[in-house]
Amino acid sequence: MTWVVGTPTMWGYGFGLSDICVTLRDNTEIDCLQKIYPVGRYVAAAFAGDVETGFEMIDALRRMADLKDERLSCDPHSISEEWPPMARQMFARAPTENQENACATMVISAHPQEHTGNPAHPRSYVHIFRSPNFEAEAVAMHMLGSIGSGSQFGPCREAINQYSNDYKRREIFMQGEVGTPGGMGTMLGSSLTDVLLRTEPRWVSSHLHYCWVYRGRIIMKTNDHRRKGRWSVIDHGSGINADPAETAIQSSHSDPDSLHFEMPPVATSWDELRAMLSAMGATAAGCRA
Repeated sequence: MTWVVGTPTMWGYGFGLSDICVTLRDNTEIDCLQKIYPVGRYVAAAFAGDVETGFEMIDALRRMADLKDERLSCDPHSISEEWPPMARQMFARAPTENQENACATMVISAHPQEHTGNPAHPRSYVHIFRSPNFEAEAVAMHMLGSIGSGSQFGPCREAINQYSNDYKRREIFMQGEVGTPGGMGTMLGSSLTDVLLRTEPRWVSSHLHYCWVYRGRIIMKTNDHRRKGRWSVIDHGSGINADPAETAIQSSHSDPDSLHFEMPPVATSWDELRAMLSAMGATAAGCRA
């Protein structure tokens, strides 16, 4: 069905990633759904579970967090307090079939004023909200939170536990930040991509969207890469301070022996998903992420 993970970092951003698999009512699996989105200034959100309800939750979070006055931004603490009652009401109104698919949201945010101790690094937050109560679960610094069925798959669960509990392993990811803002996120995403490609869990795609939430900017990328033997070519870091020069992946296209792992077309709204699946002769009703 899905796997969404997120972590607050000490480097001035919150990082999240999500796969693109959608499971139809007949248990057919199709890689065609984006599940993580910017929803406001310094705020992004992702969903798992019932897809129709998930998109309604994303729209509601946009109405809450997308403030029109550019001088204002949402306080992560306020979101964690105000979102649960709103989500409960929305979920209670959903049809029984949609409720049976459950729903969880993950909100990733950067605080407009707080910092980690270094004024150059704003404090980031990750909160998880699960149906039916949607009580806020805060993910601690240096921990990796997750939602979706992938969280219960052995190798995925082991990867989460290793990151959260093994400091020496986590330190390797942290070294990716040296000289490259957002590099820790890339290294974490690359590691989890390898887990998915190696184990091929049912209902979880190996194609991932990456999301860096900084104070003042949200950056979305995919885990596109080129492989040749044991080696992979990826674009390292969020690129927040980079110029739009040719990327590492683009420069490697001239190598005819490398294999390109590329994001397929994805739906970014409920209407887009319905149209995409209808063109395939399928229906979106009752589908799960």
